[in-house]
Amino acid sequence: MAGRDRSEPGPRVLPGGGGPVVLVGGFCTTDVVLEPMRRWLGDLGYEVSTHTANTGMGCGARSVEEVRETVREAARHDDSGAGVHVVGYSRGGQFARILATEPDSGIRSLVTLGSPFDPYRVGLAAVIPALAVLTAGTLGLPNLATASCVAGSCCADYRSRLRDPLPVPFTSIYSRQDRLVPWRASVDDGARNIEVGGTHLDLVESRAARAAVAQALSRHAQALTGHGRPVSGIVRAS
Repeated sequence: MAGRDRSEPGPRVLPGGGGPVVLVGGFCTTDVVLEPMRRWLGDLGYEVSTHTANTGMGCGARSVEEVRETVREAARHDDSGAGVHVVGYSRGGQFARILATEPDSGIRSLVTLGSPFDPYRVGLAAVIPALAVLTAGTLGLPNLATASCVAGSCCADYRSRLRDPLPVPFTSIYSRQDRLVPWRASVDDGARNIEVGGTHLDLVESRAARAAVAQALSRHAQALTGHGRPVSGIVRAS
């Protein structure tokens, strides 16, 4: 991994935005939770759609396929045909990252927020509700993940692909104050890793996190049009 970069980008949003963005929710995430980020990106000129199917509590492998359909739908409404930017929050970043490893995914770039790419390295505050969901799903409650998703054959491929290389620009945003997803689980060798402050929920609500997302999308657009290049490493955002 590249060494730590202590430069601190200001709050100004870089140019180069626009186009479709799919905002993917994570565990127990509703449209209400994503609304501050959706509204912020919409005000910047992006065409934003949200994906909160099963509120992020479904089978991982099936969830990736559901995100695929949402991305395809966004692409159908993209007049430029350039592709779709995806922003994934928490577990939603897992779904999006796995899909983005596929060259024909339709994903143009990826930004994740507090996403655990080491799925077994989450905080106790996240483990307890997750166990409740897994128990209910294993007992037959529909549309929920089961024990086989975590340790069985159901999502074995899903688990193995969480660190696969990506063919698109990728930024991972995390916080050291996050008690649900420890920051080391979100740092990715193939990403530009951006540290912001705040709780897990702040990663979709705070001004700093919203600015970091907008800056990442602008950098990705510039890299894709030849005005910049994807980079990896760790940067702290104020």
